[in-house]
Amino acid sequence: MNVQNPILAIDYGTKRIGLAISDSKGVIASPLEVLRITKNRDVEDILEDILLVVEEYRVKTILIGKPQIFKEEYKYSVRKIDKFAKKLTDITNLPVIFQDESYSTNQSQNMLLSLGQNIKSSRKKIDMISATMFLQEFLNSNYKDDEKSD
Repeated sequence: MNVQNPILAIDYGTKRIGLAISDSKGVIASPLEVLRITKNRDVEDILEDILLVVEEYRVKTILIGKPQIFKEEYKYSVRKIDKFAKKLTDITNLPVIFQDESYSTNQSQNMLLSLGQNIKSSRKKIDMISATMFLQEFLNSNYKDDEKSD
């Protein structure tokens, strides 16, 4: 797959959506922000916010974290993510690809704990860090795959 940079990574949740961005060379992932879904801001508002990010950073590819279906409750999440990805494709006309993010939230929590951060007070950061982690994982594996083909 020919992935173009920069890549916008999205950690989709029903309450918070974490965003991260790659550099133009596709080497480094950086956290961006967390968008919150509230009773006054629904998914349509979030999609508009994401569209602004896409324009501002000249995004060429969107990477959405998707859990593997280990448990029955993940099926619901995967359906919501697929529906969200379809809407995103429709409004951006960009390719959307998926990355396994089954353990990214736990990894993010562990990283914050190792930095001495309180999980409760860092909850807002976790989704953004999760997006950054699975984007960096994707960039690392994509970069290695490119090296093998040279």
